[in-house]
Amino acid sequence: MSNPFANFDSENSMFSIRGELDGDQNAQNFSHARQFIGLMIDKEEFLLPIEVTNEIIMMHQMTFVPRAPKFIDGVINLRGTILPAINLRKMLGIPVAQFNGQCRIIIARCENVTVGLIVDGITYVVALGQDQLQIQSLHNKGTGSELVSMISKRGNQVNGVLDITKIVAETGISFHEEPNQDEAA
Repeated sequence: MSNPFANFDSENSMFSIRGELDGDQNAQNFSHARQFIGLMIDKEEFLLPIEVTNEIIMMHQMTFVPRAPKFIDGVINLRGTILPAINLRKMLGIPVAQFNGQCRIIIARCENVTVGLIVDGITYVVALGQDQLQIQSLHNKGTGSELVSMISKRGNQVNGVLDITKIVAETGISFHEEPNQDEAA
């Protein structure tokens, strides 16, 4: 198995951009391509649609929240906004490990909910055409496989595409905005 961090240059960039970002060099096909960010969870690489990604940050200090859902390691303060930090290792049923220098938090959004996704590393950005994506519905509740909504296939490389809607729903975080105090009174 090739090292997914082989093109990673931690001193000069957050992640390297591979040639696949250009699609197949055909501008017409590229306009129909979707972009994904590659992320590592343990030794497995997954993809996340780039349109749900706000930014990628270094690991932050987390504040423990008593009785939080088991997948939430705590909350982080991102420039004055408090966000839940979801540990994708826990969600996918992978044993939790010590955070290292490659760990990142992907700030992602789903409808009106913004969360931090804790991952073991970022690999690259890739553009994929519809012929490289296959809708995949795995309903094996509780194993983490239900969080994968599509499978990407590029040559001999196959990756699961994580579904942010399913991730947020699994945590129990509400999609509805809370009424502010003035409206409630």
